[in-house]
Formats: sequence, structure tokens, C-alpha cells
Amino acid sequence: MTVAQLQKLSLSLSTFSRLRQLKCLYVDKTEYAYNLIIHEENRYFLSRPRRFGKSLFVSTLEEILRGHKKLFKDLWIAQSDYEWQEYGVIKLDLSRIKADSAKNLETGICRLLNSIAKRYELDIEVDAHKIDSALDSVAFALHEQFGRVALLIDEYDSPILKNLHDHEHARTIRQTLHSFFTGIKRLDEYINFVFITGVSSFAKAGLFSGMNNLEVLTLESEYAGICGYTDEELDHYFTAHMQAWSVAKKIPYTELRAKIKDWYNGYHFGVDTPSVYNPFSVMNAFKKQAFKNFWFESGRSNFLVEELTKEYRKKDYKIFEAEHFKIFEDTLGSFDIGTTPVETLMFQTGYLTVTGYDEDSAIYTLGYPNREVRAALQRRLLGIVAELDPASTETISLDIIEAFRQKNIDEIVSLLKQLFVKVPYQLHAKDENFYHTVLQTLLDAIGLRPTSEHAISHGRLDMVLEVPACIYIIEFKLNKSAESALAQIKDRKYYEAFLDRKKPILLLGIAFQRTAKKFEITAASETINV
Repeated sequence: MTVAQLQKLSLSLSTFSRLRQLKCLYVDKTEYAYNLIIHEENRYFLSRPRRFGKSLFVSTLEEILRGHKKLFKDLWIAQSDYEWQEYGVIKLDLSRIKADSAKNLETGICRLLNSIAKRYELDIEVDAHKIDSALDSVAFALHEQFGRVALLIDEYDSPILKNLHDHEHARTIRQTLHSFFTGIKRLDEYINFVFITGVSSFAKAGLFSGMNNLEVLTLESEYAGICGYTDEELDHYFTAHMQAWSVAKKIPYTELRAKIKDWYNGYHFGVDTPSVYNPFSVMNAFKKQAFKNFWFESGRSNFLVEELTKEYRKKDYKIFEAEHFKIFEDTLGSFDIGTTPVETLMFQTGYLTVTGYDEDSAIYTLGYPNREVRAALQRRLLGIVAELDPASTETISLDIIEAFRQKNIDEIVSLLKQLFVKVPYQLHAKDENFYHTVLQTLLDAIGLRPTSEHAISHGRLDMVLEVPACIYIIEFKLNKSAESALAQIKDRKYYEAFLDRKKPILLLGIAFQRTAKKFEITAASETINV
């Protein structure tokens, strides 16, 4: 099959009807929609990262609820026993609203409600300034006409996230939304189905306290694959695209398939659930037949990075140890303006995912989902903490790769100085772990993939790094000599575990000297030729 014959991929469409009319590839999620609609307790909230397919799923729900069966030919729900009873549908995409003030937020929602009334040709007057009365009038009229009403709210938290730069203003926006959601609860008799999506849950803020009957689907294993693509879906829907890529770039299919998984798979929304791919990233990768940081660099709603640039966040250097984050479930699903833990922010925005769970303590372990997110975010974090602009970070990164490959210890030390000397004094920790962690992040971000805390039978190595020319065994010291770090490697014979690799082993001790008036990096090295 040639590229011209492949089914069209849409990188931007999130409207189900348009997607089907253009005959674009659609990964069938209608069984999830069916299960939600027929359930008796049909009021739901789903949190997923940006560009993860939430809006397309909401649009799919809308078309099902409006009874547009013809759009679903050959999809799962068309073969099911679904009865296709028509609902009056109130669909509100809050990302479309100019929400720079509480007043504009109210006016924007009222305008959306008015447009729905016009589309259904409802003979009512919609209040242009009060959300409660506008929603009431539309819901009452639709219920009278159809006997059943569905309320779909997409990107409900967008007005808050757009205003996070001003916490007080964001709280005012939040209060307006809180009043709106409280009003929805009063319409239980008239609204038969509710589905709300967003990035964050704002549970601690009590935003949904007026809607205490919402079922949160975010970490429900039954709905882990509701957005994003599983391995099975990738192989079912995209095999032809992967074969075309394999032929065009002369990459063996199995090698290409493994690389796609490494780059874009790895999201877990629950315990013991199938991992899913970021749909935005894989669609871009298939269309452009290239491995890039599509999702991270898409630039939309990048509020995590903006939040991390704030001074009080920059002091929290544990952001570099994201693979070791542990968190309770209630904290994982919460968000409050200005006080949310960094690990919660990173999970909800898609930069971390669930990697483990301890049932006894009800504690989740978080980690990076895939190569795309790990490399891109770590490069950005280095720029934030070291106060380097992206161009400088890129230059230093490329030079460090070459220095390690060439076994140029003097150059490695010089480049590390350039990085660490820009880190503000107050951010430097009093233990060597800070320097170890930042260096680990740097090397990981530039693709060298070191192993930290590498355990062997007679000790634990600070870092192991393999490049084509050799294997590095690295030990770090703070306010001690580089020679003492090298001596520890030799005395404990850390290198013995790698002798069977038949490759030169470079023992490298790196020492950081930090005082109020001075910062210095020194190194001592020795090579063992095998």
C-alpha cells in the first residue's frame, strides 16, 4: 500500500461528524460511550492531559445522544442493541470562551447557551448575563421538546488555567464556575446525562461540591483506554501506516514498531491497566514519518512549565527526581490554585504517569511515560533551574554528548561548570544528591540514558554510562576530592561487574566544591583496558 492509499489522518479535527465525513481514520471508542450512556448513575467526570482525545470523545457522545446513527456505520455501537433515542444536547466547550474576567466568563457561557437555543429553534429568551437563568431556560425547553437532556462540558477548567498567572483572579473565575456547577445540580430532574472533561479536578477547591453525584472516571481501570490508543488499537488501525513508514525510511518493521512504543507509549491511568499512546504524538509521527517531541512542543496550555518557572517552584529541586515521586490517591486527583504539589501538577498535565501502586498504603508511584516526555521536559527543567535559554541549553547538551563520546574529561568538566555556575546559590543543596540528580537529568535529556544507583553484588554505583567508545563508572563527591571518589571506585572494585563487556572502562570521580564564595568542579579518572 502506498502512502497515497493510506486512510487519511487528522492532526487537528476533534469534531466526530467532520472526521467521518472526510473519511479520516477513527479509532473506535463507541463501546465506552455506550457503557456510559446506559448506566443508571450517568453523571461523570474524566480528567486527561491536553491533546489526549477528550474533545473528540465528547463530540462522539454528542452525535450518539443526538441520534445520528448514520455517522456510526461499521462502528461498534451500530452493531449493538443501543436504541438511538434522541436527547436534547447542551454541549459547552469552555476553552472557546474569553475568560479574562468573571463577567466575560458568564457572558461567554450565556452566548454558548444562546447558540444552542437557536440551533434547536427554541422559542425562549436566553439571559445574556446570568448563567443560572440561561442554563435553566435552555434545559427546561429541551426537556419539554425531547423528554431527555444531556449536558456535555469540555475543558471545564480552561478558564482557570488561562488565569493561573494571577492567583487572585483565578480564584474569582473558579468561584463563578462553582456557582455554575451548583446550578447544574438543581436541574437533576431535567438533565438525564452529564459528562465533564478537564485536565485537573480541583477537588480540594470544592469546585464540584455542588455536584456530589459525579462519578470520577480518571483512574477507573474499566475506562483506562477511553482516550489514547492501546497497543492492540495501534496494531489494528495503524499497521498500514507503520508499514509505509518502514518502507519509506528503510527501517525494519519490528525495529520501527519498538521505537514507536518507546517514544510515545507508556501512559497508565489506573493500576494494572493497559498502557496507552498519546494520540496527538503518534498521529504526527505517522503523518511525518519522524520521531520528534510533537506533544510537548505543541505549545497549548503549557501551564506546568509556566508554574515551574516561579521562584517558589524552582526551589523544589525534587522535580528532577520525578521517577521517585510517591503520592496518595486523593492528592493525585486534587488541584488548588497556588498550593498544588508539583507531582500532582506533573501527573495531571501528562508529564508523569502511574508506574506502581502499593495497596496496603494506597500510595501511587509516578514516573515518566515515555522517551518523548522524559527528554523534552528534562531539557526544559534544566533551562529553568540553570537559567539557561533554550539555545544555550541545546549547545551545551550537544557539546557534552561529544565530550563523553571522545572521553575528553577536561571538556566534560568545563561544560559542567558552565551549567552549574548559573544555578543560583540558594538552589544548591547541601548534599551531593542535588548535583548527581541534575547531572542525571542532563544526560538523560540529551539521550545518553545513564543508570543511577546501579546495584551490583558488592555495592551501589552512583552512575553507569555506556557510549560507543567505553563504559563510564562515575562516583560523585561534595566538598571532598575527586581523587577520593576515584579511590572509592577502585577500592570497591565497582568495575569488575563490567569486565565481561570486552570494552574499555573509564573510572571517573567528579567532585563539587561549593561555598558561599566559590564553586568548583574537579575530576579524576583512570581507564581499564579490557
